[in-house]
Amino acid sequence: MRFTIYQAIGLLSLVSVSLSRSLPEKRQTSVAAWVSTEQNIALSSLFRNIGSSGEFAKSADPGAVIASPSTSSPDYYYQWTRDSAMVFKVLLNQYINGNSSLETMLKEYATESAKLQKTSNPSGSYTTGGIGEPKFYVNGAAFTGGWGRPQLDGPAIRATVLTKFANMLLDAGETSYVTSTLYDSAFPTNSVIKADLEYVANYWTNSGFDLWEEVNGQHFFTYIVQYRALVEGAELANRLGDTGAGTYYTTQAAAIKAKLPSFWSSSKGYLLATLNTGRTGLDCGTLLGSLHGNGARGFNVYPASSPEVLATVKALVDSMKTLYAINTASGAPGVAIGRYPEDVYDGVGTSTANPWFICTLTTAEVLFTAAKEFTAAGSITVTSVNQAFLQQFKSSASSGTTYAAGSTDFTSIIAAINTYADTFVATAQLHAASNGSLSEQFSRTDGSQKGARDLTWSYASFLTTAAARAGTIAF
Repeated sequence: MRFTIYQAIGLLSLVSVSLSRSLPEKRQTSVAAWVSTEQNIALSSLFRNIGSSGEFAKSADPGAVIASPSTSSPDYYYQWTRDSAMVFKVLLNQYINGNSSLETMLKEYATESAKLQKTSNPSGSYTTGGIGEPKFYVNGAAFTGGWGRPQLDGPAIRATVLTKFANMLLDAGETSYVTSTLYDSAFPTNSVIKADLEYVANYWTNSGFDLWEEVNGQHFFTYIVQYRALVEGAELANRLGDTGAGTYYTTQAAAIKAKLPSFWSSSKGYLLATLNTGRTGLDCGTLLGSLHGNGARGFNVYPASSPEVLATVKALVDSMKTLYAINTASGAPGVAIGRYPEDVYDGVGTSTANPWFICTLTTAEVLFTAAKEFTAAGSITVTSVNQAFLQQFKSSASSGTTYAAGSTDFTSIIAAINTYADTFVATAQLHAASNGSLSEQFSRTDGSQKGARDLTWSYASFLTTAAARAGTIAF
């Protein structure tokens, strides 16, 4: 999404200018009221973009997720493995919370995923790396144009979604569907989850393109979602008696976990998105990795409340404060967040980049999640790494201090973090369309919507943020 090395090479140094006028005041309700209203809009907007019953996806396969209805400037009328998995994470959360009607759609997603896995494409065939192909036509046909491929994160997130779905079906006694479609113990496999897990386990050491489809290398986001997929996949394999695979997945997960600390830069004081890129390394993809690599179970690998992630939040927000004119304009409720400071993708081509709804909302989601994790842990400990972040809420916070739940300091810090998170939600609220529509980006100068309209991932990001705001962490 979708500035690739095939479109442009190089980075621009961007300097923002202050607006000479205030931003228009479009927010006529509180953040809480807007979130309540927007949840229904966002969920219905997801369904519009899912084939073949969705209003904007009539020509798409059942279970296929179109990235956007936009077919030109930019053309996002395709299905991406990663984006689709992100959307179905949201729908699976709805299913977990009692919406049993979504079971058919989840099974259609599994069927479409199996179809894509077996579609030969420029990344390879079913058994030679084709599962890492990032993008397909909405009818499941291979996209053969130039692109940043392979991308190793999509199969991992898809495996995470379908693994949870499989476990729920097993709990309900639907063993035959699971073992015939989702996970068989055969090798080579003919099942969608095991195919993804085998791909992740065997290809994770390879280089691939990042979630923004621009840089070929080793990425924090990719590694951490791969780690989670293999940990949970090993548990499913063992549950179904495929213990040899379970052991292999566990071994590969441990190897990925051992690699993750290499993304911490002690000299810069934050987690790097990609190793050895020449960029600053600041990227909202790192925050997305923390959220989607942990989830409700949590594996204590850079969760939202970890000192390293909170230090990265502060560094990313600081880098954006004066980058976009709308952030320094009178009336700005908070800081709009883009993908990374050096970004040049403007939603159509390359010029000056803009903030994204995904990134602005993800920043809020990390903060809400961190507050919940601190509350569950019963304390906040200040370290040299998270000190600067926590001093935003208590200026006297110093390394080595612990604030226990029930204390005045703990309560005030948690409240302040949640209030701070709401400033990012308020920023998204201000720049959302009056009918609740969310595009990919919004203008750095006046907040008008840019890039692909009705971006499906923008709606998914809003919904996971709203859940985190309500105190719920996605699975």
